[in-house]
Amino acid sequence: MKGAEIKILFLNQMAGPLFRELAEDVAQVWPPSILHTGHPHTRLQPGSEGLVIEPAPVYDRQSTARRLWSWMRYFGSALRVTARQPRSALLFIVSNPPFLGLLGLFFKLVRGQRYAVLVYDVYPDLLVGLGALRTGFISRVWTLLNRLVLEHASLVFTIGDDMARLLERTYDLKRTEAGHAIIVPNWADVETVRPRTKTDNPFAMEHGQLGKVTVLYSGNMGNSHDIESILAVARELKEHETIRFLMIGEGAKWSLVEKTVTDEGLHNITLLPFQPEDVVPFSMTAGDIGIVAYQPGTEECMVPSKTCYYMAAGLVPLVVSGTETDLSRKLVGEGCGIWMRTGDTESIKLEILSLAADLDLLGRYKATARSCAERFFSRRNTEQFVDALRKYCRMD
Repeated sequence: MKGAEIKILFLNQMAGPLFRELAEDVAQVWPPSILHTGHPHTRLQPGSEGLVIEPAPVYDRQSTARRLWSWMRYFGSALRVTARQPRSALLFIVSNPPFLGLLGLFFKLVRGQRYAVLVYDVYPDLLVGLGALRTGFISRVWTLLNRLVLEHASLVFTIGDDMARLLERTYDLKRTEAGHAIIVPNWADVETVRPRTKTDNPFAMEHGQLGKVTVLYSGNMGNSHDIESILAVARELKEHETIRFLMIGEGAKWSLVEKTVTDEGLHNITLLPFQPEDVVPFSMTAGDIGIVAYQPGTEECMVPSKTCYYMAAGLVPLVVSGTETDLSRKLVGEGCGIWMRTGDTESIKLEILSLAADLDLLGRYKATARSCAERFFSRRNTEQFVDALRKYCRMD
């Protein structure tokens, strides 16, 4: 690929396995392409056929100040990398850092460069929904900048119907090449993450999950996730020896979980940090029920990617949210998941007890979840990005 003109520049500070797979699959069609990322695992990878991985500053979430500084460092790095590429290269920009899209707007205005935006979380709406940001001057300026970025983009991708409707209500996406938000659901690599019995799972054995019905939470424990409801249910089920909670991840609410487990002696919760990528096929299959918990007010603004991994591993997704979401409607409609309302600890507890008491029912749910993952949430979804780029950006 040395000396070849770059076709696509992917910009994502935290390009984990999901986005890396997207970049790999798209780059196979349009090589050579570059992924510029600070993800601690991905940035050290050698790349793949057609894709060069360029390391970038890592994302530091330890405090608000450090987060902002890491965002600024990545923005500066992405600016330099983009300036080195030909104007014919398409910029494929992710909405985190939240202001990264301004880079695409700048290069379009300066040299007519095309860019596409993938919206994983809708800001500032998510912060307003959480009560972390008031509707006022800052949110209006943020929305104005989003309008400039999104309405000048060639394409705007997002990952759920609710998110697409919110974007289309707020911004005039008819000005994009597609004329609307393009929805591409998240996925999991169903060949790598697949059902595995606990007796054949060293991770499950190491962490005491043999012979238990395991309620798994794996992912970000940030402010947009209702970790409190999970702790409330675990507290209620403390004396049920056959039910265990396995919580894996990091984020703003990690310390809340750690403190609650310690102070209240919740021996039914095992708390672990994020696991290495090669351990994920085992950590996911240590569970039986996979919890997806929205903090009220965020339902239209995000779709947790952990759901696809739960289903690929053959877990029953249990969605906890203040209102129904397109995700909960899909899972309930397909008969492979359950929706419960935020704060209804008693009903969530009874649902878990019901599944734990009827292993045949639990097994049917798990088999249906796996089948649903294969049909709707497999890596084949990356083909939808290829189709859209080919159709609207005339990449060929």
